[in-house]
Amino acid sequence: MKKAMTKLKASLTNNIGLKIIAVAVAAIVWLAVVNISDPEKTVVIYNVPVTVTNEESITDLGMVYSVESGKTVDITISGKRSIVSNLTVDDFKATASLKELSKVNSVPIDITTMNKSIGRKITIVKQSIQSMIVAVEDIDKQKFNIEVEFTGKAADGYIAGNYSLSDSTVDVKAPVSVLDRIARVVAVCDISGKKADFSQNAKITLYDKRGEEIKSKDLTLSRKKVGVSVNILQEKEVPIVFEPVNKAADGYEISDISLSSDTVKLSGAEDLLAEIEKIDITSDMDVSNITKNTTINIDLTEKIPQGVQINGDGKIEVTVKVYKLVTKTLKIKTADLDVENLKAGLEITFPSEYVEITLRGEKNIIDDISKDTLKASIDLKGAEKGTVTVPVSVKIPDGVELLDEITVKVKLK
Repeated sequence: MKKAMTKLKASLTNNIGLKIIAVAVAAIVWLAVVNISDPEKTVVIYNVPVTVTNEESITDLGMVYSVESGKTVDITISGKRSIVSNLTVDDFKATASLKELSKVNSVPIDITTMNKSIGRKITIVKQSIQSMIVAVEDIDKQKFNIEVEFTGKAADGYIAGNYSLSDSTVDVKAPVSVLDRIARVVAVCDISGKKADFSQNAKITLYDKRGEEIKSKDLTLSRKKVGVSVNILQEKEVPIVFEPVNKAADGYEISDISLSSDTVKLSGAEDLLAEIEKIDITSDMDVSNITKNTTINIDLTEKIPQGVQINGDGKIEVTVKVYKLVTKTLKIKTADLDVENLKAGLEITFPSEYVEITLRGEKNIIDDISKDTLKASIDLKGAEKGTVTVPVSVKIPDGVELLDEITVKVKLK
């Protein structure tokens, strides 16, 4: 076995140079045979663009078209290897004539070679699609109102006021589907750094319901720009004020009053703004019948002079929070009353054992008050012997009131 392997190795390595030359000669002979015979070969040319022709067949009818499918086509060709191997997309032309538009909006795709001599030497075996599908629709014209939209920011202390247009409408000519999408026609006007009245030609832009700009090659406007004249006004911020209100319906108390905004921005001529330092809403703050938390809506536009306008929403909300008052009556032993300024040599006794104290206030405060926490006293300054009636002084927390004046009879001897 070992001798056989040795002989095989020797046969492979002997005359190796001659063997390499033999392989090279064989390859050259094979290439020569192939080139001489030039066999048939099939290849695929991808993404040949399809050109639409005879568009006037549609446009002359006042219509437009759009390609839905069939913008490119793949073709399979066969022919001599020497020819088809060198062909590219640029050697072919694919066309779809709108003259041949069918009832189902299908247009046949015709494929030819750019060079007629090459076309006679190859065969187009098949194409990936036979037809282009187009959508056809009418073109119509419609008139739209123009609105103005400001971009940028005026100089500090200034704001854009009223404006006027050189023409308030524009005619839009477009496919019906495009016209149906138009929600707003806007003249976009830049007010950056402005602090005096000015005019400019503003570009007209079309927007759909989602606020996206509408563009179409088949869309035309009767004018692309419109003249806009803008009045620039001064701006001033003033506080919203009211007189303190501390009375609600009987048995209720106001706990808090808050405004949705404490200030308002005004704009107008300088001399008019100089006269306004605040907006007073006291006259709208009638809370005398409020028995629950209430929101009062106030229109500030009724409180400013003519020629001045409010920037933004002219309404504010005033939220009034109230709580119900509760009453509580406590019996305090007269013996527990603190006695002040009792004259030396006098003794004091009380004909009654208790005094009644009735309080009213917010429930959570009233609930914390008891006879043990309440401090009551009498002042006997200047009192002589005998029976006298004196007021009882009670220390009560904030937010609590005594409903009745309290007195007590005392005997001095």
